[in-house]
Amino acid sequence: MTSDDTQPPDVQPDPAPSPTPDPSPEPPAPTPPGPAPDAPETPTEADPPAPSTQATDDGTIVLAGDGIDPTGATVSTTAVQALLSAAPDGSTIIVPGGAVIALDATLLLDRRLALRGSGELRWTAGITNAPAIRVTAPGSTVREVRLTNPDHLGSATGARNIGIDIRTSDVIVDGVRIVGFQNGVVNEPTGEFEGVIVTNCHIVDIVGVGGGRGSTSRAGEDRGDGITIWGARALVSGNVVNALAGTDARIGIHAEGLSDYEVDPGLYPDAMFSINDNVVSGPFRRGIALEAVSHATVSGNTVTGSTWWGIAAIDTRSTGISNNTVRWTRAAEDDQGSVWGPSRGPIMVYRSAEATVVDGNVLEIRGVASAAIRLQDATMPSGDTKTPVGSTDTVITDNVIRLAGGTCPSGVVLQRAIRPLVVGNRLSVTTPSGTTGGVVSYLSSDIVVADNSLLGAGEASGYGVQHQGAGAVQVTGNRVEGFRIGLAVTNSTGGVTIVGNTVLTCATGIDTYGSTGRSMVAANRLSVSGSAHINAQPATSYVTTRHMGTARPAGGGSGDLLVGNGLLWVNDQGTWRSVKVT
Repeated sequence: MTSDDTQPPDVQPDPAPSPTPDPSPEPPAPTPPGPAPDAPETPTEADPPAPSTQATDDGTIVLAGDGIDPTGATVSTTAVQALLSAAPDGSTIIVPGGAVIALDATLLLDRRLALRGSGELRWTAGITNAPAIRVTAPGSTVREVRLTNPDHLGSATGARNIGIDIRTSDVIVDGVRIVGFQNGVVNEPTGEFEGVIVTNCHIVDIVGVGGGRGSTSRAGEDRGDGITIWGARALVSGNVVNALAGTDARIGIHAEGLSDYEVDPGLYPDAMFSINDNVVSGPFRRGIALEAVSHATVSGNTVTGSTWWGIAAIDTRSTGISNNTVRWTRAAEDDQGSVWGPSRGPIMVYRSAEATVVDGNVLEIRGVASAAIRLQDATMPSGDTKTPVGSTDTVITDNVIRLAGGTCPSGVVLQRAIRPLVVGNRLSVTTPSGTTGGVVSYLSSDIVVADNSLLGAGEASGYGVQHQGAGAVQVTGNRVEGFRIGLAVTNSTGGVTIVGNTVLTCATGIDTYGSTGRSMVAANRLSVSGSAHINAQPATSYVTTRHMGTARPAGGGSGDLLVGNGLLWVNDQGTWRSVKVT
């Protein structure tokens, strides 16, 4: 049974966790770069002389001359590589505007060069399992150049097809247009490279290799990214990235730590990423994803078209996801990667993520989502219903979840989370049936749900706030409207605090089935069509409540008061006594 299956309110089984996706299998071992081709000593017809590397007056070298065809009619690889290999360290190489230079092998930048210009480098062969450009010299830059792969050369197996492959530190890629590759820009893992900056690029029509709709294939989870940073201390900003329509791509922008490749000791292993102000669109499984990294921010981005998650934090530490806009458009039949069993929605905090802040995001639901924000736990051993194994210290605050013609039965879902804080959010959900609703918690502990505005679809279904499990829960200051049950806390033994909430147009106001421990239900405004408070006992201690029934209370402590149905109950040193209120 999944978390969205219908359950009667008084039966609380442990929800079966979703199958654990493995978003990023370890990449294949990179192929070491081969030696740079030497410039020939004697010109021949088959191998023309290398162009001159003499710099112009401003110190630049134009990518032109013998053997370089600016029309693209003939392949110029040998002459272009010879020029790059002969250029002095620190040179600027210009790809002239209007030129189209055809290539059929990887270009190697093995010295500190600045490659720039508005011309086009077009690969017609030789990069099915290889990068178009490989950078191995620190301090290199690639700016403004157009890199194209018009025939979408690439393979679903073997080494990756990449636009710009970075195997060093302190590289800048800025203003480049990369078209038709399986991977746009990749900072490779071998060496835990640092200081890579990717800014203001157009990375167009990333070609995914997944099976797409209806496929049970496991393909597509090792390639198909717009920008990938396997490293540390990196900036990805101001880029426009999209996946080719009709393909099944992996991740628009991806930052991942691979501990096996860390440099020892490493100043910033898996740390310090800033991903901001990018636009990511098209059928990526994940629009933006952080995995196994720390001290990272994802802010000010716009994401649309994702089929798994718009933005994801997976096994991360000390990360912020703030002020992003996710336009969720996934259709019901968009089940790309279904073999991994993802719970699909705009924001995912996955497995053992620690200290994640999800703040100020706008999530517009135009398609089909299972939840807008989900904290998903790892798979537990069979029969274990108690051990918290999800995220820790996640703060979900001031987000807006807006329905715009789509379906989203749950706003915020907390699965086995530890000390989550859900505060100040405004959300609307469709709540068609079952244990769904505004904020839904399964087996989490030490939860605070406060000052949220939660709007459901009517009194027939769903919960405004629902918590199942032993953990303590505090529900205060929320405005809940349009659910079957406004506030429900089931089988909590850690203590329940339900204070100062407003519950409107619900069938039932409060349900505290099976909850025990020192608890407080007080000062709630309940305007409901049915019972204000059901299942108020046994063995629950309340300071005040309404309509708690006519049975003698059980449990509690000396001095507790209960009011309901014309009776005032007082706990006098463990014995409940009542008087009739007239």
